[in-house]
Amino acid sequence: MGGEDADHREALRQQRALARFGELALRSESLDEILNEACRLVGEALGTDLAKVVELRPDGETLLVRAGVGWKPGVVGEVRLSLSEGTSEAFALTQQVPVITPDLEAETRFRCPDFLREHGVHAFANVIILGATGRPPFGILQVDSKVRRDFGAADIAFLRSYANLLAAAVERLRVLGELRDSNRDLEQRVAERSLALEAEAAEREQAQAALRQLEAMKTVLSHLPIGAALVAPDGRVLVANPEFRRLLPRPMIPSVDSEVGSEWTAYYPDGQRVAPADYPAARALRGEALLNLDFLHTGAPEGARWRRVSGIPVLGPMGEVAAALVVIVDVDQEVRAAERQTLLTREVDHRAKNMLAVVHAALRLTRAEDTPSFIRAIEGRVAALARAQVLLAADRWSGADLHSLLRGELAPFLNRAGAGPQAALHGPRLSLPAPATQPLSMAIHELATNATKYGALSAPEGLVTVDWAVEGEQLRLRWTERGGPAAAAPPERRGFGSRVLNATIRTQLGGSLTMTWEATGLVCKIAFPLRGTAAEIEAEQDWEGKEG
Repeated sequence: MGGEDADHREALRQQRALARFGELALRSESLDEILNEACRLVGEALGTDLAKVVELRPDGETLLVRAGVGWKPGVVGEVRLSLSEGTSEAFALTQQVPVITPDLEAETRFRCPDFLREHGVHAFANVIILGATGRPPFGILQVDSKVRRDFGAADIAFLRSYANLLAAAVERLRVLGELRDSNRDLEQRVAERSLALEAEAAEREQAQAALRQLEAMKTVLSHLPIGAALVAPDGRVLVANPEFRRLLPRPMIPSVDSEVGSEWTAYYPDGQRVAPADYPAARALRGEALLNLDFLHTGAPEGARWRRVSGIPVLGPMGEVAAALVVIVDVDQEVRAAERQTLLTREVDHRAKNMLAVVHAALRLTRAEDTPSFIRAIEGRVAALARAQVLLAADRWSGADLHSLLRGELAPFLNRAGAGPQAALHGPRLSLPAPATQPLSMAIHELATNATKYGALSAPEGLVTVDWAVEGEQLRLRWTERGGPAAAAPPERRGFGSRVLNATIRTQLGGSLTMTWEATGLVCKIAFPLRGTAAEIEAEQDWEGKEG
């Protein structure tokens, strides 16, 4: 009895460590803080004296003790190892499997680094911290004991779950860093472009004297690579180069003396409509010099376009405003690229935080008979979230292919070596909207998990068929099980999987869900709108409070 209590306390300690680390990974933007706290929590959870994260450096050959707890000065951030030295850390990365050493003195597979012996290490266990798809591992997570110890399967499973959370946090910070760098580069290019345009405006100001001569101006303007024109006080375009005529093919524009402008539609970046009296030409004809004002011009021949417009007064012999020099530059691609970059940054940050919130909720709400079952359940749900994130990232967060999502969950049953498939997919190619991808991935994972434990996929002759169709703007998907254990009635108790199905389909996606237990197996029908799906909400609150 005492042993069972100890195992229970150990499982609770490990669960609390995972939950606490999930909270930190969700909010922290410091990689060093995340790595060091990971070492502290995992050391506490497993009751070891020492723990560390060894990072694989960009050269692919060098290892650095990046973070740790319990080590003397001169180890963390300084000790470097080589993959060619045959150390335990190198062995773990080259073999790509967890490494357990209950007695270091009896170990013959690899050489023990000097710093481990100096700290009295007698036993250790480590797992790989994976990298993103197509990237090398980040490194390894290792716990070191000063006494001989047999690390069990539950310890390794806990370490692997912990390492997967750590890998997700590392990848989140890497993606955010790259996006911030990209934003800085874009801002720098925009600034350089603005400076270049300001320099061009200064050069045009220096050429005002020559522009007063109409015929001379025609020659100059016709060769400019930007739209340029002289506008009279009544709004008539006196002379314009070809680029100006292409961008603004009208003989009149809003000015001081004319009433032209009521049919013009242009908007400031904040969405406010530009009044006719505030157009650059009108203001320049009142004596103001305006440089590089951005407008969304909806009356362009090719549709709504962003334009950067300058208006410069041209003075007559008596110092009066005789005309206005109007310069137009098409900056539509530049402005829209900046908008897309900002939206993408926000979307990635939101989805990374949402995914960690879902992991946190799963950690808190998952129930299991023992620690290995708990770990398997958590790993499966985290893997389902990870697959959804990979599909979204592949399509730049605009959506995900439904067929690929289903194959990711049912791959072991679609291609079985030496036996026929236990799963079949039937439906048209369809790109799911981004907000629907993660919830649907979680729902399909729970159906597959249930079928593997209790339904058709638990029997060799069982079969799961998934078919779908689009009716109007509704996706209708049916999950049908045949050949499994007979279950003509619903289960007596609703578990975490039931809450996931109800919360994701009904609440997050605004759809409907029906589950029928027929004599031949479960039939689950799902329907939800492909447009206007409900906003993603805090997963932990949603799953705890709404079973539908």
